Amino acid sequence: MVLLIVLVISVFISVLKILKMQEQKVKTKQAVQIAIIGMGPRGLTVLERIIAHALAKTTQDLLIYLFDPRDPGSGCHWPSQPDHLLVNSVAGQITQFADETVKDAGPILGGPSFYQWLTDSQGAEGAAAICPDAYYSRSMFGEYLQWVYHYLLHLAPANLKVVFCKEPIKSVQRQADGAWTLLTETSESFQADYFFLTTGHTKPKPPHVHQAGPAIVTDPYPIAEKLAFIPADCTVAIEGLGLSTFDIFSYLTVGRGGRFVRAAVTGALQYIPSGQEPKICAFSRSGLPLSARAINQKGVSGQYRPRFLTMDKVLELRKTGPLDFVKSILPLLLNDMKYAYYEAYFKQKKGHIAAMLFCNRFVFATCAEERQKLIAEQVPVHEQFSWEQLVSPVAAEALQSHENFKTWLMMYLGQDIFEAQQGNINSPIKAASDVLRDLRDHLRAAIDFAGLTEASHRWLYSSFLPVMNRVAVGPPKERIEEMLALMQAGVLTADFGPGAECKKEGDSLILSAKRWPQQCKVDVLIKARVSMHSPKDDESSLLQQLLKSGQARLFYNGSFHPGGMDVDRNFNLIAADGSPVTNAWALGIPTEGAKFYTFVVPRPGVNSTAVVDAGRAVAQMLSMVEKNHARSKEVVYAE
Repeated sequence: MVLLIVLVISVFISVLKILKMQEQKVKTKQAVQIAIIGMGPRGLTVLERIIAHALAKTTQDLLIYLFDPRDPGSGCHWPSQPDHLLVNSVAGQITQFADETVKDAGPILGGPSFYQWLTDSQGAEGAAAICPDAYYSRSMFGEYLQWVYHYLLHLAPANLKVVFCKEPIKSVQRQADGAWTLLTETSESFQADYFFLTTGHTKPKPPHVHQAGPAIVTDPYPIAEKLAFIPADCTVAIEGLGLSTFDIFSYLTVGRGGRFVRAAVTGALQYIPSGQEPKICAFSRSGLPLSARAINQKGVSGQYRPRFLTMDKVLELRKTGPLDFVKSILPLLLNDMKYAYYEAYFKQKKGHIAAMLFCNRFVFATCAEERQKLIAEQVPVHEQFSWEQLVSPVAAEALQSHENFKTWLMMYLGQDIFEAQQGNINSPIKAASDVLRDLRDHLRAAIDFAGLTEASHRWLYSSFLPVMNRVAVGPPKERIEEMLALMQAGVLTADFGPGAECKKEGDSLILSAKRWPQQCKVDVLIKARVSMHSPKDDESSLLQQLLKSGQARLFYNGSFHPGGMDVDRNFNLIAADGSPVTNAWALGIPTEGAKFYTFVVPRPGVNSTAVVDAGRAVAQMLSMVEKNHARSKEVVYAE
């Protein structure tokens, strides 16, 4: 009898618990679960757009899962890296927030630019030293990005919850109801109705490691960790003369206790060695470093206004089908570069009125021949704009001997520094080069989503893009000054000329010039090119799994695969069968190929493409939420 009473009481208590749980579920709103995989700047922009929408109009409960092996916000700009590694944009031209110029991306959520944050964070005394046109450390930029993350959390409405998981995702499996199961590296499982892939710079599968012989560093980042083993008494060869190489120069010199000082009389930069530097040799296919970024004269949002490659013209051309870049786009682009060049040239030589007269005639000329005649009548041949000279600047006589090239290279770097000092409006050649940077959105409009023919797309990546990178998106002027000072101090040798190669000969690595007899034995080879590899060659198990499962496919233009996952214009992943995956999006570098030049952070006042793209994807998701919220999972929040 006692046992029966106990059993009845136990059943009664169990029923009460079940009823209480049911009551809690009834009282709990259905929460939409969203995953953002990768929480660098792109993932942060997606979060910012979701929170802006939630504050403005979204009443549905949202549970947002964030996944990244690093602290949220900073991505590859981790705050712990050395202060001498710089961001490649001036502080005033970096932000993580939308503004009034951003079109069709949703509500505006006010927030400080990198420059504004710097001035506030330095206090009253330090703020005066902060300049919007200066370049600051990546570690400080990483701090800004992490601050933005916490700022957004502070603004998030009560119906939006954020859960951060400091782990990468290794797989995403689609369920029968269309939702997703996400599995972390430690096999922890999460459910999501929607996910955004914003993993940023990833790494290719590591090559086979050879134990014997000289060290070969295929990936120099993070620099302070990967290059710490290099002793002072060795020779280091750096393959590539792009942005990564300037990071390595800085680490192996300033990072080893060396100092740059300016000469009191000439103002030229000089290097004082610490004695801890290795011997550095740098080489590349072209034999040339990237050109110096000119002093900014355009403020925060100033850009060249196209007279030829207008957005209307590009959109009109796109209606005709896949374009030939050389025939349809490049002539218009070069006309705009010429316009910027000659506007600066005539202002410099004859004043504003002469510049206006020439530029008006140039714009309203009826054909290319008429424009060239106008130039020939007023500008000496050696002072005319030349695209061919930008593509191949090395003089023929410079290639006749090592000594000739060394002398020419020193003069070339000195002239580049001089032009950069004039500024991106006043220097004719820097004004023209900056057009390539200012009109990137116009180029994207022509190129994105297979806008070019297959052959033209191949040419763009193999021939045009390297030139664009070299002349328009180089390092700050000071980095070229530092390179010249290192060469003059005998710490750096960079005069191997075009086509130099570093090859294994027996148990040794030998760096050899192609045009003249010049060699050096190398102890360490650093491959300093940032990999733009295909997702199929990525070390990420997530990208491999998405491709293998058919939830995503590689982007192809015909038989050409420039890289990246295939996405539609809403940035939905495209499945293997060609259908859009309507509740999954990819943004930024994972889409480089379908999209053009995705490795940028938002800029204030210019309708930033990074914000526009994120806004479009988030708006589509929230539209689906409103229509399909009944499919959302019931979640009881644990306070």
